[in-house]
Amino acid sequence: MTGKKLHICLVGGEDVHKRIELSQYLVDAGFRVTILGTSSQKFPDYVEYVNYNLVRSFSPVSDYKTVIWLKNYFKENNFDLIHTYDTKPAFLVPIALKKTKTPITRTITGLGTVFMAEGAFYTALRKLYFKLHRYAKKRVSNTVFQNIEDRDIYLKNKLVEHDKTSLILSSGIELKHINKLAKRDQDPFTFICVARLVYEKGIINYLEAARLCRDKGYTFKCLLVGPLEENSKRLNKTILKDYDDVVTRLGQRNDVMQLLLDSHACVLPTFREGFPRVLLEAAAVGLPIVSTEVPGVKEFLKNEEDALLVEVQNSEALANAMIRIFDDNNLAEKLAQNALKNVEQYSLENVANQYITIFTKTINAS
Repeated sequence: MTGKKLHICLVGGEDVHKRIELSQYLVDAGFRVTILGTSSQKFPDYVEYVNYNLVRSFSPVSDYKTVIWLKNYFKENNFDLIHTYDTKPAFLVPIALKKTKTPITRTITGLGTVFMAEGAFYTALRKLYFKLHRYAKKRVSNTVFQNIEDRDIYLKNKLVEHDKTSLILSSGIELKHINKLAKRDQDPFTFICVARLVYEKGIINYLEAARLCRDKGYTFKCLLVGPLEENSKRLNKTILKDYDDVVTRLGQRNDVMQLLLDSHACVLPTFREGFPRVLLEAAAVGLPIVSTEVPGVKEFLKNEEDALLVEVQNSEALANAMIRIFDDNNLAEKLAQNALKNVEQYSLENVANQYITIFTKTINAS
């Protein structure tokens, strides 16, 4: 690029710091980058970080205030392109900027609880979100999906226009910074599950599987890493505490990579994903993986080749897969090696180049 640097604004939520490495590639390509989010992480000097209010759960009053804030912020600050991540920014930003012309693109990193949960409340909430997406869709220049099935759901419900969609598998992983492999030779044998602690991540199934393994005579160390983001009859502090005898809860951590390196295998019994970064990280450090055969996982891993993939919400099958990983070292090594080779195609450099192409094309067309 020559002349004035094109200015891109990335908008997300509490995990927007995960876009720092992508921002480095954007800066290297000649862009100027500003990030809006609710993260408490430290941001590098080459990124301008702005904190704003965004409530992840259903909160009409807070959402209205966020829309007003976004209107004012983007009125006072000019950008060549705005790109959103996460469920709410995907429609709040285009709604806030409905009458403006700055190109807006977005990444759907997963469908989230509102798309998957059952019950009258979530059914009503889903209808509301669909209306908001339909209202906002003409303001969006391009929507990036991380798997085909998520895109098909958006198309089926008329939440996007077909010619304004793209597919980029995963958010990418910076492989050049990963120079160690898990030794997997220490005691006790350790499984690790890293996720936001919500029901749809299969947390209950992991807890139950850990207890089933113990009941079958296996004394595994089972780690659970991530913030509790649900307080319902399905998942809450009391339920988690009931499994403290078989699962060690570590809460939200900043040393996830080291925890992976210190483990023997990674478990993610999710109901559905956009494209799970933690499985990329686990594969990149040479861990065998146990997960579920669902969208966002099966695009990356094949059952019995790169991982053991079990039926969703089947704690018994999950426990049996965990035991197989422990009992069959040759199987564990085969899965780890195949996944390690497979992860190379999801390098951040490859993903960043795809985003740079979309951003540049969108800006030039505006």
